[in-house]
Amino acid sequence: TDGYQVKLTVGYPKGNEFEKWQAFVCYRYLERDAVLDAFTDSDFHLGGTNAKGFMVGGQYGIYKNTWLSARWMSSDEISGLPLSIDVFQLDLNAKF
Repeated sequence: TDGYQVKLTVGYPKGNEFEKWQAFVCYRYLERDAVLDAFTDSDFHLGGTNAKGFMVGGQYGIYKNTWLSARWMSSDEISGLPLSIDVFQLDLNAKF
């Protein structure tokens, strides 16, 4: 019942400012019952545990208090029947 996440982020501390950017790469490993299913990320492997995989993404400030962010997640089952799930998210965010 082990679980861990390693993440490397480069760029500006806040990628949501005009012409500022931020990028990241992350690896997540979450064995069966490592945490309660209610506390897992519902986007990575569509929620739950028993998953391992990568996340790659970033954000770029396109205007004052407006930024575009994207994230790609690829995950596989650790044990049991093979199941691979890929998710891509693209968001336009504004703060006012």
